Parts: sequence; C-alpha cells; structure tokens
Amino acid sequence: MRKLTHKTLFDHLEKSGAAGLAPVYLFTGEELYFADRALALITEKTLAGAPRDFNLDVFYGKDSKAAEVAAQASTLPMMADKRLVILKEADKLRDLSALKEYLKSPSPDCVLILLAMGADRAKERTLSDMLPDGAVFAHFWRPRDYELPDIVQKLVRTSGFTIDRGAVSYLSETLSGNIALIEAELNKVFNLIGEKRHIKEEDVREAVGDFGLPVVFELSDAAAAGNASKAVETLEKLLRDGEEPLKLLAILSGNLRKMAAGDELPAGAGRKSPAKKMSDDEAIRAFGCLMKADRDLKGSPVPPRLVMERLVLELSGAF
Repeated sequence: MRKLTHKTLFDHLEKSGAAGLAPVYLFTGEELYFADRALALITEKTLAGAPRDFNLDVFYGKDSKAAEVAAQASTLPMMADKRLVILKEADKLRDLSALKEYLKSPSPDCVLILLAMGADRAKERTLSDMLPDGAVFAHFWRPRDYELPDIVQKLVRTSGFTIDRGAVSYLSETLSGNIALIEAELNKVFNLIGEKRHIKEEDVREAVGDFGLPVVFELSDAAAAGNASKAVETLEKLLRDGEEPLKLLAILSGNLRKMAAGDELPAGAGRKSPAKKMSDDEAIRAFGCLMKADRDLKGSPVPPRLVMERLVLELSGAF
C-alpha cells in the first residue's frame, strides 16, 4: 500500500493511463474538493470510450452490503479494459468481511475506489489496514493558509490566465480556504475580464464582492460564545440579504479554523476583540458539524436554510 499526499496523488493520476492505475484507492480526510477531483480523474481514465452503464457501479456504505461491492468488483468489464466500482461512505459498511476477503486479491480488471471522507481515525485505520500491496491511500487534509496561494495560482494557470498577488490574497482570505468555492468564483472573474487574461485585485473585488463578511464575523463570534439566538438572528439577516449558504459555510469554516488555532479573525468587521481559543474537543465537534452541513447542502433534500439553522444551533451548543 502506498500512502500519497494530494500532490503526489495527482502527479500519479495525471501521468497514468488506465493500465497504470492502482486496483484499489482509499480516500479519507476533510477536503472534499481533492476527493471529487481525484474521483473525476480516475473515472475519466478508467472508462474513457467505454459504455458506463455496463462498467460503472456506485454504492453507499450505509445502504449496501460488502458482498455486493465485492461481487461487482469481481465482474469482468464489458467492451472495456477495466470496470470502475465506487463505494461512498465506506466507513458506514456494517460488515467488512466480504470486502476484506476481496482485498486480499483484488481483480486486475477493476478499479475499486473506497471513499470515507470525514471518517473517524479508528475507522480510517481499519480500512487502511485492509489494503493490499499496490493499493493507494490518500488522506486529504484541508490546505494550510500558506498553501492556498499556490493552489489559487495553479487554478488560474490551468485556465490560461495570470493573477496579481493581491488578487490571490483576497480570494484566499475572503473565501476562507474553500477550494471548490474559490474555483467557482474564479470562473466569474474569467468571464468578467474576458480577453485581458490577467487578473487584478480590483477584478476579483468586482466579481466576487465581500459576501457580507462583517456580519459573518458576528455569526462566528455568536456561535463560539454559545449565543444561539444571536447566531440564528445573524444567519437570518445574511440569508435575507441574499448570501448563499455554501459561501456562508465556507467563510464560517475558515473563521472557526482560525479560532481553533487561536488566531485573530480579520479586522474591519466592527469586532471589539478576538473570540476565545477553542479547545480540542470543541474544535473536533465543530468541524464534525461543519462537514455534515457541507454534505447536506450538496446532497440532502433538506432545505438549505434549515441545514444552516441546525448548524448554527449545534455550533452554539443549543443541542
């Protein structure tokens, strides 16, 4: 089993054809953007030109049995070199025995991807211990603040643009390290500047705005202080003003990461003093709530407003 960072993983994926892919991948961690991008690359390479209806199976751990996953992974591909089997929420499988047996000798005709994003360390270790030689394991950490400028620069270069340092800083700080959101907002900037091909800070400010940042700081402070009524009131104001729940979640997540590290939040929001540093237990609980809200906003039928209200109540310790 090879354990790779997100950088070495993408080097491996970008250089590999279908024949060079590993038989099994395990992805865990907090940064869904990297997992989604890796999943898209593997899918593209594995099934390029192949009929997907016959060669792609997607399972969810909470609704599936390991024997079903193993059976599909052992099935020969149809009119293709390989088939692709994806098990999402792998950490929620109730009985791993059939999967463990399959992993002792995985099929060379299949690429099996195990996704366990947000799994606790014990379940992550259980899954990684099952991996055979030749498998690839990547834990996707959320990028550090110092890593964000390089990530933004790469997103810009890949799209054929260049960017000022001030514009990079504004994107990184305003969107609090949410890479998927940074990529989405960069697309707005690209459309805005058109043929100019070079992005200045004023271009970013015009296209992106500030997302009601001063009020988001009030929301962060209220939640951290356990003031549930103030937090909900502030959230309602932001939503009435047209702020998008995913953007609010990204900025709130960034603010809470800074609180967990004991860093001051950015100035200029009418804040009298930085919030108190969060304890390790408080930080773990808070980030669990944030990840659940992220998943619900992207894939749950629950209205986004209710997802966000539940989040701020949980962060405030209301229940």
